[in-house]
Amino acid sequence: MKSLLCLSLDYTAASTAERDGAKRAWLSLPALREDGRILEAVPVSTCNRTEIYLRLPPGGTVPEEILHPRVRTLSGEEAVLHLLRVLLGLESMACGESSIVGQVRESYGGAGDLCGPWLHRLFQGCLRMAKLLRTCYHPGREPSVPRLMAEKLRDHPSFPSVSSLVVGAGEMGEETARVLAGLAVPLAVTNRSPGRGQALADSLGVSFLPWEEWRGQAAAFGALFFCTGAPEPLFSLAERREGQRIFDLGSPPQVERSAAASPFLLAMDDLAVEAAKITAEYRTKLRRLESEAAEAARSVCAELTSLSAETYKRLVLLRAERIVEERTELTARKTGADRESLRRMGWSVVKALLSPAFAESDPHARRLWKILSGDMEEPGDD
Repeated sequence: MKSLLCLSLDYTAASTAERDGAKRAWLSLPALREDGRILEAVPVSTCNRTEIYLRLPPGGTVPEEILHPRVRTLSGEEAVLHLLRVLLGLESMACGESSIVGQVRESYGGAGDLCGPWLHRLFQGCLRMAKLLRTCYHPGREPSVPRLMAEKLRDHPSFPSVSSLVVGAGEMGEETARVLAGLAVPLAVTNRSPGRGQALADSLGVSFLPWEEWRGQAAAFGALFFCTGAPEPLFSLAERREGQRIFDLGSPPQVERSAAASPFLLAMDDLAVEAAKITAEYRTKLRRLESEAAEAARSVCAELTSLSAETYKRLVLLRAERIVEERTELTARKTGADRESLRRMGWSVVKALLSPAFAESDPHARRLWKILSGDMEEPGDD
């Protein structure tokens, strides 16, 4: 496990521009693997972090080519726990968010030949475990970056009548548009690919603005939400009309700003300053998830080095508890039978079925617990 490292650069340590700049180091990864200085690597990029998970050869050190002055280095079980926490949204600006899973999965899938069998097992194990933990312990309706941004629109003196334009209809743009539609503000959507943009606008019952027209009509809106990922900024504060609010959710930044801070621009880096305060109450609801993540990380590590079933056993019991409660309520409503009697009967059956397997600890028993917990492995996962 000592050979496993995570080099993490997130929103608490570096700006969006700095994190995007750090990605240039990824170009050296194929050569480093060819030279044997690293064995495997998975570079991960999300809205708020730039990371590299890698495995070093025995006695190896982190190549200087991929280091950054502000990078945080985690190793072994600490790196596994970090990946789990990232997948659970516990390390996100919008704590508990679920969209992070798709971003990590996309990065993992894009690693190609850089990712070897050991890191494949790590990511597959963490993705499966994170899914189970979310199902069992997540409190529901998590915050998100678009939701946090949109909530700041409430400060506009014309809210909720302030007309808004969402620039970009990708994942970030779609969620932003849906949140704004939920706030009932006058809304329009524009997108470089008209089909996707029009489909989003139609689904929300809002206006669609052709891409070639949005810049000429931007001044007509009280708020602009940039949700694109263009390599160069699409807009500058010099183009902003008086009273207009600008929200930059892009990565890299989509709005060119002056050296001085502007009260009319809210970018990802600005939101990072307020995120902890905004989400403080919600974070208290995630404490059980955080404690279970630590236990789950130990289980994933054990799977990478040995065989363990304890976490899966606990998840099986939790799943059984949910099933018993659901069946108890359903049967009680249909028959009028006493709920407590039904509950005791249900648990009696569960214990009778599971008790013979509790004493077993061989690899077949571990696989049984994984299946019963709802973690049905796909072919080729092991």
